[in-house]
Amino acid sequence: MQLRSRFIGSIRFIRTAPIDQKLTLWLCSLAALTALNVGLWIWIARSAPLRIPYAQTQLVLSGVYVGVCGFRSLFPRVDLERMCLWDTWLSAISIGRTSATIAELCFAIQCALFMQRVSELTGNALLGVGAHLLVPLVVSAELVCWYAVLSLNHIGHAIEESLWALLMLFLSATFATAAHAAHGPIRMMLIAGFVVYGAGAGLTMAFDVRMYVRRWRLQPAGGYMTLVTGLRDSRHRRHPTLAWEAWREEVPWMTLYFSIGAWTSLALVLLEWVRL
Repeated sequence: MQLRSRFIGSIRFIRTAPIDQKLTLWLCSLAALTALNVGLWIWIARSAPLRIPYAQTQLVLSGVYVGVCGFRSLFPRVDLERMCLWDTWLSAISIGRTSATIAELCFAIQCALFMQRVSELTGNALLGVGAHLLVPLVVSAELVCWYAVLSLNHIGHAIEESLWALLMLFLSATFATAAHAAHGPIRMMLIAGFVVYGAGAGLTMAFDVRMYVRRWRLQPAGGYMTLVTGLRDSRHRRHPTLAWEAWREEVPWMTLYFSIGAWTSLALVLLEWVRL
């Protein structure tokens, strides 16, 4: 009965609350991205000759990442502000953060496998060393992210985004190395990866890190929580809003995350199919 009443309450909130036209357009684009990404994953799973362990492992990891991106696209939230779109238990901050952690660790393993494979194919030993650094790097990013979410300290997110920018630089270097050894259409795709992730690292430092540092500076003294209190708070407290102004600053990074991030995850499956 309790779950039923919560579900009905969520439906009433969706029906009665006015939705801004810009927010509606953004939500439709996220839903379209989810359908496209899931469709691409299914097409790759059915069409690509994934007979070797590398490709099979990449496909499973990509499935987790793409699936979680879809879930978070349909139930977006902003962790520290405890802000969500829909007033349902599926929008709980703890659920979103846990699913994101699992997906991002899968993505980190994908990137490490990709770097290791490119190292083997090109004979570049430095990439092999870098491949062993990626997962510890992302584990560190997840730890400071959880610290930020539980303590409500934005500086944790600033550190996290700096670590992700470093991972993007690693990826950019790997794409460049692979492009140098590749031929044909795949070379253009790899060059695009080099440019996108090189630019992504710069944009992350220029915008995302600065945004979180600004929020940290504006945060009132004493506005932090202990980790235990924050864990309890993240499970139960949420503030649903359909106001465009509340989401406007989050739209760029979320849209890029659920599009380019998912497409990279899918592309990493195809390394053996296209062949360097």
